[in-house]
Amino acid sequence: MSSHLPLKLDSNAAVSLVSQLAGQIRWLIVSGSLREGDQLPPVRELGDQLGINLHTVRAAYLSLSEDGLVSVQRGRRARVLRFDRTRDRNAAGNVPSFSIGVIIPEFAPFYEPFLRGVEAAAADQPLMLFICNAHNDRNAGLMYIDRLMAKGVDGIVMAGWLVDHGADLPPVGRPPIVFVDYPGAPGPSVQFNLEDSQRQATSHLIGHGHERIGYLTPPIVFPNVAPKFDGHGAALAAADLDVDPGLIVELDDFAITSGEEGAGRLLDLDDPPTAIAASSDTLALGAFHAATTRGIRIPQDIALVGNDGIEMASIFRPSLTTVHLPVEDAGTRAVEMLGAIAQGADMASSPVMLETRLQLGQSCGCP
Repeated sequence: MSSHLPLKLDSNAAVSLVSQLAGQIRWLIVSGSLREGDQLPPVRELGDQLGINLHTVRAAYLSLSEDGLVSVQRGRRARVLRFDRTRDRNAAGNVPSFSIGVIIPEFAPFYEPFLRGVEAAAADQPLMLFICNAHNDRNAGLMYIDRLMAKGVDGIVMAGWLVDHGADLPPVGRPPIVFVDYPGAPGPSVQFNLEDSQRQATSHLIGHGHERIGYLTPPIVFPNVAPKFDGHGAALAAADLDVDPGLIVELDDFAITSGEEGAGRLLDLDDPPTAIAASSDTLALGAFHAATTRGIRIPQDIALVGNDGIEMASIFRPSLTTVHLPVEDAGTRAVEMLGAIAQGADMASSPVMLETRLQLGQSCGCP
């Protein structure tokens, strides 16, 4: 690679030239612009490029070496080491940056109220928010943790299942990470009672007299999907009904198009269900479209319930019966939890559990 790095220093800044230089090279390493094995420019060459003393460059390289980011050996050019967030020694600075990072799986309707809750909590404090969209990619989730660490945020809120169990995470508190909607998260967390949310939805359909109930779900192995599936099964068992594998449709994701595809498979069965329970409102909206395009009336011909309580569900007619998850409250509580951790509270062993409630519409058959 070229030895010319995109660096710029300001001799009039309050931050020392050594800190400026080390911080910019740190960012190039964390962001992947500099990779393991890359050589940094010779100290004299970089000093000439930036118009600074070679000893300033050498001091910056030594600082990066102390942080475990580069290898510095006498008579050899500094070489970039493999970045390891578990031993990044600069991640837990004592000087607050008054900023927090928020990582979400995608800009989906579910996360709009969540971000409002985060913003509301941050508005009460002198905080800057960095909001990152991981595009449902767990590698991107880890990448954003690295980049937010490099920016020196005071804490991170991570929503959804964006890191695997056993993933290499920063040492506890460097910086603190609060997980939201991730059952079994490897750290402090804010959770919804997902099993009970689906139990309420499916039980409501059973209360309307339905026994053949189709179920739409993303992959059941997802940590924040499995509890809903358990709740669906619990509701059926309580009514002495069996789980019919032929009425369970696993889909790739929560997308509306996936819900339309899955509902179509159920509706095209020789013996279709009389009701459909969707594990998210977006899947339910897809099911709504699949039914109406086939001339199937909701709820006269088939009943439908969702699960989430997203705002866009209220615009459909008939209105969607769903289960409200306090998503906005979850965003607020997550930021408050970061503040408590900063004050020394140990939140890892006591996740916050938020309860859900059935939100009646007309898609189930209620008047």
